[in-house]
Amino acid sequence: MLKLDNIHVYYDHVHALKGISIEVKKGSIVSLLGANGAGKSTALKTISLLLKPKKGDYLFEDSPMLKKSSSDVVKAGIIHCPEGRRVFPLLTVMENLKAGSYIRKDKEQIKHDLEKVFTYFPRLQERQNQKAGTLSGGEQQMLAIGRALMGNPKILLLDEPSLGIAPILVKEIFEIIKEINSEGTTILLVEQNANMALEISDYSYVLENGHVALQGKSEHLKDDPEVRRLYLGG
Repeated sequence: MLKLDNIHVYYDHVHALKGISIEVKKGSIVSLLGANGAGKSTALKTISLLLKPKKGDYLFEDSPMLKKSSSDVVKAGIIHCPEGRRVFPLLTVMENLKAGSYIRKDKEQIKHDLEKVFTYFPRLQERQNQKAGTLSGGEQQMLAIGRALMGNPKILLLDEPSLGIAPILVKEIFEIIKEINSEGTTILLVEQNANMALEISDYSYVLENGHVALQGKSEHLKDDPEVRRLYLGG
């Protein structure tokens, strides 16, 4: 469904991604793991074309993407839920959700998707007229995911959904991510909580200094001694 092949990305003179190759199959959850600065968020920004690679190929549903714009990426069904939530704090919950569907014309399906978001996140329905900036960190993360879902993604890019969230809510959010996937949305997940990411994903890539250091089925990587030493505290 989505394929990066030998992608090189620079920040000025800093070589951030050094020839990474990643594949995400339709209907799967794929996780990108690694320490801070490994290149995980850079990979998502590259897929969204917020960053343009100097070298490599990028295909989505067999269509070349590198000559397209970031708005073309959204129209293709690649929706990015960024690190740090980035909700619009002065807008209400409902206004934030509606902003997620701004490029869509299918009004009836938008209503259906809004109901589905409220099914996933009942707290958002309860707080739909509340300003987003007054929500808790966990609720803002729910809103950020809900807003991304309102874009009707074929593939959802999730960047650190557990960051800064109370542990009791992390499990809940990961359960919802699994549910979203089970209903047909492909997910590419960047996550520092390696235990949780490996638990819910089908396949994982471990990035290190801009390279893919390890990859494989998540159930196998959980038992890999090197992965345990570096990322699971084993």
